[in-house]
Amino acid sequence: MAKRFFQNRTAVFTTFAVLLIALIGIFAPVIAPNDPYETNIINKFASYSVQYPLGTDQLGRCVLSRMIFGIRPTLGLAALTMAGTIGIGAVLGIIAGYFRGIAEEIIMRIVDVMLSFPSQIMVFAVVALLGISVQNVIIANVFIKWAWYARMIRTGVMQYRDKNFVQFSRCVGMPERFILFRHLLPSITSDLAVLASLDIGWAIINISTLSFLGLGVQAPTPEWGAMLNEAKEVLTRNPTQMLAPGIAIVALVCCFNLLGDAMRDVLDPKEVAK
Repeated sequence: MAKRFFQNRTAVFTTFAVLLIALIGIFAPVIAPNDPYETNIINKFASYSVQYPLGTDQLGRCVLSRMIFGIRPTLGLAALTMAGTIGIGAVLGIIAGYFRGIAEEIIMRIVDVMLSFPSQIMVFAVVALLGISVQNVIIANVFIKWAWYARMIRTGVMQYRDKNFVQFSRCVGMPERFILFRHLLPSITSDLAVLASLDIGWAIINISTLSFLGLGVQAPTPEWGAMLNEAKEVLTRNPTQMLAPGIAIVALVCCFNLLGDAMRDVLDPKEVAK
Protein backbone atom coordinates (compact mmCIF):
# COMPACT_ATOMS: atom_id res chain seq x y z
CA MET A 1 0.00 0.00 0.00
CA ALA A 2 2.85 2.39 0.81
CA LYS A 3 4.30 1.86 -2.65
CA ARG A 4 0.96 2.63 -4.30
CA PHE A 5 0.64 5.74 -2.14
CA PHE A 6 3.99 7.20 -3.21
CA GLN A 7 3.28 6.29 -6.85
CA ASN A 8 0.08 8.34 -6.72
CA ARG A 9 1.20 11.93 -7.17
CA THR A 10 -2.18 13.36 -6.19
CA ALA A 11 -2.14 11.47 -2.88
CA VAL A 12 1.39 12.62 -2.08
CA PHE A 13 0.78 16.24 -3.07
CA THR A 14 -2.55 16.63 -1.25
CA THR A 15 -1.24 14.88 1.87
CA PHE A 16 1.79 17.19 1.90
CA ALA A 17 -0.44 20.24 1.39
CA VAL A 18 -2.83 19.28 4.21
CA LEU A 19 0.04 18.49 6.61
CA LEU A 20 1.75 21.78 5.72
CA ILE A 21 -1.43 23.76 6.41
CA ALA A 22 -1.92 21.90 9.70
CA LEU A 23 1.66 22.61 10.77
CA ILE A 24 1.27 26.29 9.91
CA GLY A 25 -1.80 26.38 12.14
CA ILE A 26 -0.04 24.57 14.99
CA PHE A 27 2.93 26.95 14.90
CA ALA A 28 0.81 30.04 14.17
CA PRO A 29 2.25 32.09 17.08
CA VAL A 30 5.73 31.63 15.61
CA ILE A 31 4.87 32.05 11.93
CA ALA A 32 2.32 34.88 12.04
CA PRO A 33 4.01 38.26 11.38
CA ASN A 34 1.67 40.21 13.70
CA ASP A 35 -0.78 39.83 16.55
CA PRO A 36 -4.11 38.78 14.95
CA TYR A 37 -6.11 40.63 17.63
CA GLU A 38 -4.18 43.92 17.59
CA THR A 39 -6.29 46.72 16.16
CA ASN A 40 -5.11 49.97 14.63
CA ILE A 41 -7.89 52.06 13.10
CA ILE A 42 -5.35 54.41 11.53
CA ASN A 43 -4.04 51.55 9.38
CA LYS A 44 -7.42 50.14 8.36
CA PHE A 45 -7.62 48.83 4.78
CA ALA A 46 -3.86 49.16 4.41
CA SER A 47 -2.53 47.81 1.13
CA TYR A 48 -0.09 44.94 0.76
CA SER A 49 3.29 45.59 2.34
CA VAL A 50 6.20 43.86 4.03
CA GLN A 51 4.64 44.41 7.44
CA TYR A 52 1.15 43.40 6.25
CA PRO A 53 1.62 40.95 3.33
CA LEU A 54 -2.16 40.65 2.76
CA GLY A 55 -3.07 44.12 4.00
CA THR A 56 -5.32 44.93 6.96
CA ASP A 57 -9.04 44.70 7.62
CA GLN A 58 -11.58 47.32 8.73
CA LEU A 59 -10.06 47.40 12.22
CA GLY A 60 -6.46 47.58 11.06
CA ARG A 61 -5.70 43.95 11.95
CA CYS A 62 -3.21 41.96 9.88
CA VAL A 63 -5.16 39.77 7.46
CA LEU A 64 -2.34 37.26 6.98
CA SER A 65 -1.92 36.77 10.72
CA ARG A 66 -5.65 36.21 11.12
CA MET A 67 -5.59 33.76 8.23
CA ILE A 68 -2.79 31.78 9.85
CA PHE A 69 -4.47 31.71 13.26
CA GLY A 70 -7.76 30.89 11.53
CA ILE A 71 -6.41 27.50 10.47
CA ARG A 72 -6.79 26.22 14.02
CA PRO A 73 -10.57 26.62 14.42
CA THR A 74 -11.34 25.94 10.76
CA LEU A 75 -9.38 22.70 10.46
CA GLY A 76 -9.50 21.73 14.14
CA LEU A 77 -13.29 21.95 14.44
CA ALA A 78 -13.69 20.00 11.20
CA ALA A 79 -11.40 17.25 12.53
CA LEU A 80 -13.32 17.07 15.82
CA THR A 81 -16.58 16.90 13.91
CA MET A 82 -15.37 14.01 11.77
CA ALA A 83 -13.95 12.18 14.81
CA GLY A 84 -17.30 12.37 16.61
CA THR A 85 -19.26 11.50 13.49
CA ILE A 86 -17.15 8.47 12.60
CA GLY A 87 -17.03 7.30 16.22
CA ILE A 88 -20.80 7.25 16.69
CA GLY A 89 -21.51 6.04 13.15
CA ALA A 90 -18.94 3.23 13.37
CA VAL A 91 -20.22 1.88 16.69
CA LEU A 92 -23.87 1.90 15.67
CA GLY A 93 -23.14 0.71 12.13
CA ILE A 94 -21.09 -2.26 13.37
CA ILE A 95 -23.78 -3.21 15.90
CA ALA A 96 -26.50 -3.03 13.25
CA GLY A 97 -24.51 -4.86 10.57
CA TYR A 98 -22.99 -7.61 12.70
CA PHE A 99 -25.50 -8.44 15.42
CA ARG A 100 -28.61 -7.76 13.29
CA GLY A 101 -31.97 -8.56 14.90
CA ILE A 102 -33.84 -6.05 17.04
CA ALA A 103 -30.73 -3.85 17.45
CA GLU A 104 -30.51 -3.39 13.69
CA GLU A 105 -34.20 -2.57 13.42
CA ILE A 106 -34.06 0.10 16.10
CA ILE A 107 -30.83 1.69 14.82
CA MET A 108 -31.85 1.70 11.17
CA ARG A 109 -35.30 3.15 11.88
CA ILE A 110 -33.63 6.00 13.76
CA VAL A 111 -31.24 6.41 10.84
CA ASP A 112 -34.17 6.57 8.39
CA VAL A 113 -35.81 9.30 10.47
CA MET A 114 -32.56 11.30 10.70
CA LEU A 115 -31.89 11.08 6.96
CA SER A 116 -35.42 12.17 6.08
CA PHE A 117 -34.74 15.78 7.13
CA PRO A 118 -32.61 18.26 5.14
CA SER A 119 -29.21 18.45 6.78
CA GLN A 120 -28.84 22.24 6.83
CA ILE A 121 -32.24 22.76 8.40
CA MET A 122 -31.34 20.23 11.09
CA VAL A 123 -28.07 22.06 11.80
CA PHE A 124 -29.83 25.40 12.18
CA ALA A 125 -32.49 23.80 14.39
CA VAL A 126 -29.93 22.20 16.72
CA VAL A 127 -27.87 25.39 17.02
CA ALA A 128 -31.05 27.41 17.66
CA LEU A 129 -32.11 25.00 20.42
CA LEU A 130 -28.73 24.67 22.12
CA GLY A 131 -27.48 28.22 21.59
CA ILE A 132 -24.64 29.83 19.66
CA SER A 133 -21.27 28.37 20.64
CA VAL A 134 -18.40 26.39 19.13
CA GLN A 135 -19.35 23.27 21.10
CA ASN A 136 -22.92 23.39 19.83
CA VAL A 137 -21.70 23.76 16.24
CA ILE A 138 -19.75 20.50 16.61
CA ILE A 139 -22.72 18.78 18.27
CA ALA A 140 -25.04 19.95 15.48
CA ASN A 141 -22.76 18.68 12.71
CA VAL A 142 -22.23 15.33 14.42
CA PHE A 143 -25.96 15.02 15.10
CA ILE A 144 -26.93 15.32 11.44
CA LYS A 145 -24.11 13.25 9.92
CA TRP A 146 -23.70 10.16 12.12
CA ALA A 147 -26.77 8.49 10.57
CA TRP A 148 -25.26 8.52 7.09
CA TYR A 149 -22.05 6.96 8.40
CA ALA A 150 -23.98 4.34 10.37
CA ARG A 151 -25.77 3.24 7.21
CA MET A 152 -22.59 3.14 5.12
CA ILE A 153 -20.63 1.24 7.78
CA ARG A 154 -23.49 -1.23 8.30
CA THR A 155 -23.41 -2.00 4.59
CA GLY A 156 -19.65 -2.59 4.72
CA VAL A 157 -19.92 -4.85 7.77
CA MET A 158 -22.64 -6.94 6.14
CA GLN A 159 -20.31 -7.59 3.19
CA TYR A 160 -17.69 -9.14 5.49
CA ARG A 161 -19.67 -10.77 8.31
CA ASP A 162 -20.24 -13.97 6.29
CA LYS A 163 -16.77 -14.21 4.77
CA ASN A 164 -14.77 -17.41 5.31
CA PHE A 165 -12.28 -15.87 7.74
CA VAL A 166 -15.12 -14.63 9.96
CA GLN A 167 -16.94 -17.96 9.79
CA PHE A 168 -13.74 -19.81 10.67
CA SER A 169 -13.22 -17.63 13.75
CA ARG A 170 -16.75 -18.41 14.88
CA CYS A 171 -16.23 -22.15 14.34
CA VAL A 172 -13.10 -22.27 16.51
CA GLY A 173 -14.90 -20.38 19.28
CA MET A 174 -13.25 -16.99 19.07
CA PRO A 175 -15.06 -14.30 21.09
CA GLU A 176 -17.13 -11.66 19.35
CA ARG A 177 -14.72 -8.96 20.51
CA PHE A 178 -11.88 -10.69 18.65
CA ILE A 179 -13.90 -10.96 15.45
CA LEU A 180 -14.97 -7.32 15.60
CA PHE A 181 -11.54 -5.82 16.29
CA ARG A 182 -9.32 -8.25 14.38
CA HIS A 183 -11.45 -8.95 11.31
CA LEU A 184 -14.37 -6.62 10.68
CA LEU A 185 -12.91 -3.30 11.82
CA PRO A 186 -9.66 -3.66 9.79
CA SER A 187 -11.74 -4.72 6.78
CA ILE A 188 -13.74 -1.48 6.75
CA THR A 189 -10.88 0.82 7.77
CA SER A 190 -10.03 1.69 4.17
CA ASP A 191 -13.65 2.64 3.49
CA LEU A 192 -13.69 4.80 6.61
CA ALA A 193 -10.47 6.55 5.57
CA VAL A 194 -11.87 7.41 2.14
CA LEU A 195 -15.21 8.61 3.52
CA ALA A 196 -13.53 10.71 6.21
CA SER A 197 -11.08 12.37 3.83
CA LEU A 198 -13.94 13.24 1.48
CA ASP A 199 -16.33 14.43 4.15
CA ILE A 200 -13.94 16.62 6.11
CA GLY A 201 -14.31 19.09 3.24
CA TRP A 202 -18.05 19.06 3.91
CA ALA A 203 -17.37 19.71 7.60
CA ILE A 204 -15.12 22.68 6.78
CA ILE A 205 -17.79 24.23 4.56
CA ASN A 206 -20.51 23.62 7.14
CA ILE A 207 -18.52 25.15 10.00
CA SER A 208 -17.46 28.12 7.87
CA THR A 209 -21.06 28.62 6.74
CA LEU A 210 -22.32 28.72 10.31
CA SER A 211 -19.58 31.17 11.26
CA PHE A 212 -20.41 33.28 8.20
CA LEU A 213 -24.03 33.42 9.33
CA GLY A 214 -23.00 34.37 12.85
CA LEU A 215 -23.97 31.01 14.37
CA GLY A 216 -20.49 29.53 14.79
CA VAL A 217 -17.16 30.99 15.84
CA GLN A 218 -17.71 34.51 17.14
CA ALA A 219 -15.60 37.63 16.66
CA PRO A 220 -12.88 38.55 17.35
CA THR A 221 -11.65 34.94 17.10
CA PRO A 222 -9.96 34.52 13.70
CA GLU A 223 -11.79 31.86 11.66
CA TRP A 224 -12.14 31.86 7.90
CA GLY A 225 -15.95 31.81 7.82
CA ALA A 226 -16.13 34.53 10.48
CA MET A 227 -13.60 36.57 8.50
CA LEU A 228 -15.90 36.35 5.47
CA ASN A 229 -18.76 37.53 7.66
CA GLU A 230 -16.74 40.59 8.71
CA ALA A 231 -15.58 41.22 5.14
CA LYS A 232 -19.11 41.31 3.73
CA GLU A 233 -19.88 44.30 5.95
CA VAL A 234 -17.26 46.33 4.10
CA LEU A 235 -17.72 44.73 0.68
CA THR A 236 -18.36 48.01 -1.14
CA ARG A 237 -15.37 49.79 0.43
CA ASN A 238 -12.80 47.00 0.37
CA PRO A 239 -13.96 43.99 -1.70
CA THR A 240 -10.51 42.39 -1.74
CA GLN A 241 -10.83 41.61 1.98
CA MET A 242 -13.01 38.60 1.07
CA LEU A 243 -10.45 37.09 -1.29
CA ALA A 244 -8.03 35.57 1.23
CA PRO A 245 -10.51 33.60 3.40
CA GLY A 246 -12.69 32.68 0.43
CA ILE A 247 -9.80 31.29 -1.62
CA ALA A 248 -8.39 29.53 1.45
CA ILE A 249 -11.67 27.68 2.12
CA VAL A 250 -12.01 26.63 -1.52
CA ALA A 251 -8.39 25.49 -1.73
CA LEU A 252 -8.52 23.47 1.51
CA VAL A 253 -11.80 21.76 0.57
CA CYS A 254 -10.40 20.93 -2.88
CA CYS A 255 -7.30 19.41 -1.25
CA PHE A 256 -9.42 17.12 0.90
CA ASN A 257 -11.65 16.13 -2.02
CA LEU A 258 -8.63 15.28 -4.15
CA LEU A 259 -7.11 13.44 -1.18
CA GLY A 260 -10.27 11.35 -0.79
CA ASP A 261 -10.24 10.37 -4.47
CA ALA A 262 -6.53 9.55 -4.29
CA MET A 263 -6.96 7.47 -1.12
CA ARG A 264 -9.69 5.48 -2.84
CA ASP A 265 -7.30 4.74 -5.68
CA VAL A 266 -4.55 3.73 -3.24
CA LEU A 267 -6.65 1.62 -0.85
CA ASP A 268 -8.92 -0.06 -3.40
CA PRO A 269 -7.19 -0.18 -6.80
CA LYS A 270 -9.32 -3.13 -7.98
CA GLU A 271 -12.51 -1.16 -7.54
CA VAL A 272 -11.04 1.76 -9.50
CA ALA A 273 -9.96 -0.58 -12.31
CA LYS A 274 -13.56 -1.71 -12.76
